[in-house]
Amino acid sequence: MNNTGEILLDHYQKYLGEFIGAEPYSDNEHQIQLLGFDKAIENCLLFATLGLSKYSESINNCCEVIMAADCDYDQCAEIFMNAVFYVLSNKMNFGRGVLIDGIDNIFEDFSKQHNKTAVYFTESYVFPEDFSTVGEKCKVYMGFFISPDEADYVKKYGCEQFEELLEEKETDVIDIDRNSVI
Repeated sequence: MNNTGEILLDHYQKYLGEFIGAEPYSDNEHQIQLLGFDKAIENCLLFATLGLSKYSESINNCCEVIMAADCDYDQCAEIFMNAVFYVLSNKMNFGRGVLIDGIDNIFEDFSKQHNKTAVYFTESYVFPEDFSTVGEKCKVYMGFFISPDEADYVKKYGCEQFEELLEEKETDVIDIDRNSVI
């Protein structure tokens, strides 16, 4: 593991505890590890990328991403990594407010069961502020699932208004089966 990888892993373990597993993911062009942490958030499995930051020039951001899941862990991991690889493949400017729509096109049963059709990325506000930055340049964002109506709202009104609405309604974004805020 290179120095950046070691720094990231130390950072994760400081805030999330020991990881319980690591799975390599690849889209034939990019390789990223997905780490699993079962003690970071009660009754959840938290996924964290390790290696996304290697592609910072492609997405104009040195960052890693986390996502917590309270059920359907395997599908959540697959969908999460599909979203990450979509960002990379399309060389998107990555950061707060990025929305990857179309879960229902690839994971139809998951989408119907949970009424979620997109992954939304933002600041990792579920952890202390210090968690959001690794060293001096690498940020840690979080992703979570949103409903079709929420995705439309983000597209129409932007991330600021959407996140204000989530905060106003004290939304538990980790609850995959939560009702839409719209």
